[in-house]
Amino acid sequence: MKTKFLVKLTAGLLACSMVLACSCKPDKPDNEKPADNDPYADESVYTDLSVRSASGTHGAVTSANAYASKAGYDILRSGGNAFDAAVAVAFAIGVTEPYASGIGGGGVMTAYNASTGKYVFYNFREFLPGTATYKNYVDAVGSKIPTTGIYSAGVPTQVAGLCSIVEDFGKLSLAQDLAPSIKLAEEGFVIAETLADNINISTFAEYGLEEAVKTFSYEGEGIESLTVGDRLIQQDYANVLKEIAENGAAGFYTGWVAQAIVEASESRNGFITQADLAYAMNNYPKKGEPLSTTYNGYDIYTANTPSSGGIILTEALNMLSHYCEKNNTTLAAIGNNTPEYIHLIGTALQLSFADKRHYIADNGINPATNEPFVNVPIAGLANKDYAAQRFDKFYNPNDTIRLTSSYDWGGASGDKSPWEYQQTAKTEYGVDVHEDDNGTTSFSVADSEGNIVSFTQTLNHFWGSYVAPSKCGFFLNDQLTSFSVKEKATDSVHYIAPYKQPVSHIMPTIILKNGKPYATLGSPGSMRIPSAVLQVILNLVDFDMDIQEAINNSRIHSYCVQTADSTNMSGGATYMTHKLIYTESLAAAKEQLEAKNYYVYGYGALNNFFGGVQGITFNYNSDGSFASLMGGADPRRDGKALAY
Repeated sequence: MKTKFLVKLTAGLLACSMVLACSCKPDKPDNEKPADNDPYADESVYTDLSVRSASGTHGAVTSANAYASKAGYDILRSGGNAFDAAVAVAFAIGVTEPYASGIGGGGVMTAYNASTGKYVFYNFREFLPGTATYKNYVDAVGSKIPTTGIYSAGVPTQVAGLCSIVEDFGKLSLAQDLAPSIKLAEEGFVIAETLADNINISTFAEYGLEEAVKTFSYEGEGIESLTVGDRLIQQDYANVLKEIAENGAAGFYTGWVAQAIVEASESRNGFITQADLAYAMNNYPKKGEPLSTTYNGYDIYTANTPSSGGIILTEALNMLSHYCEKNNTTLAAIGNNTPEYIHLIGTALQLSFADKRHYIADNGINPATNEPFVNVPIAGLANKDYAAQRFDKFYNPNDTIRLTSSYDWGGASGDKSPWEYQQTAKTEYGVDVHEDDNGTTSFSVADSEGNIVSFTQTLNHFWGSYVAPSKCGFFLNDQLTSFSVKEKATDSVHYIAPYKQPVSHIMPTIILKNGKPYATLGSPGSMRIPSAVLQVILNLVDFDMDIQEAINNSRIHSYCVQTADSTNMSGGATYMTHKLIYTESLAAAKEQLEAKNYYVYGYGALNNFFGGVQGITFNYNSDGSFASLMGGADPRRDGKALAY
């Protein structure tokens, strides 16, 4: 008999037409207190995934989980701003999507602070422990970092980042922002499809995670995983969140929680120490400015290093803009998801990914040398002339790029390198294959004061390292798989060094039109993140779709060719003869793409392989005054937007 039984999802119908007030600042923000009647008071309404979008004039939240969206929504209605709500969502989605993110990982934030009129970028990505030298890693793992286990786990920085955001920008206390997530962990929530699909009790048992087996299964005879409609209760996680609520970052990086993390490392001969946790608490988040660019009259603010997503997006947009200008056409004239359109996007993405693989890594300061870990040519990669000559070098309207080696970055095949487009000395790097982020979540929040927050956080692969500190209820990340076991930058930009951060594709993004907020969005999905965000942006700005239409539209994914692509091809096709492209519900284009020497790996329907975009758009009246906001959520995951 199932004794940990639970509540099944009941279908409700949400008819909601709400969106939020904003701008830099909004012309006339609607600060009138909303009506007391909450349309989302009934759980069956806000968990109804038959409706994904929502509109309003006061505030909007969109995330990959209805309960997490409700956590942020409630914080907005209780007087918090977008930063408070984002922190509430960040903690809550760690509870409701424990496989994808949480306090054992890290993330980044791109945001607009209405009170100062400035854009900010907060980087709280994990880092290599202080004793994680090249020699120590070679001795521990040999030539490759494993995708699970303690040697894949970076020092968690999520809590330091979230606590700092509340302190720097919040209107409420940390305890108030944490209250919804504590309640979700302690009282439970109803499991939806994506979480149910990712609970694997046998894998937990294989890694000796008895506490996780108990949490995610029924009590009684045998072992049976919780599934859709069951209620998940995580008391250990709740206890850790309470400790953070009471003591701030110190509640995680010192005391019994920190001791559990260190013991989880030491018992497995890992490198994470109390000194590393103290370093995280005292040095994170890293605060700076987002990467900015322009595209066809829009201003775009997106993630900076160590994320690569913003640079990939910038380079791809520059290439597409150049092509349209050179050929006196528009993407709208070419047509959405036509073979020509797909070929243009695929080419731009492949060339941008090739540059990412070669040049982009952590360019933060190495505390041992007081010099950047890697000198990244950001200005050159973002230069429009660089993108133009690079695209012209490789683009053929009738044929795809088929490379004869694993990579083809700027300067490798006769086109100019990005170093030639900026006034700094060239640095030589080695090139190699490395792992990338995978299990991630993204969400956006906006409020009536004009604050905008776009946020992406991750454990890397689902369930991270499969290391869970005892009696804590959360998993440590496996973010260090993004590194190569190399000693210096001339071997690979992804070389091992203490305190270095891993590269990522995460890219929370904000877009302006005529100086006013137009949209904010982000996505999970590893290498598919830049592909997903790029296509949703193009759907919005070039094809005039609303945010939900733009998210729902079928996507493609193509990236730098590598030898591993051949394993996904058949019929004699290899990475040297064809370019691998993934498509979603686009069978009609298959024959013409194959004629251009693509190998089409098709998905017949929308699939979470192509990311999970959550976004908000800002709507204006004919006189330019603010009208409303609309939140959209991705049906490829359990996305839900709420607004009032």
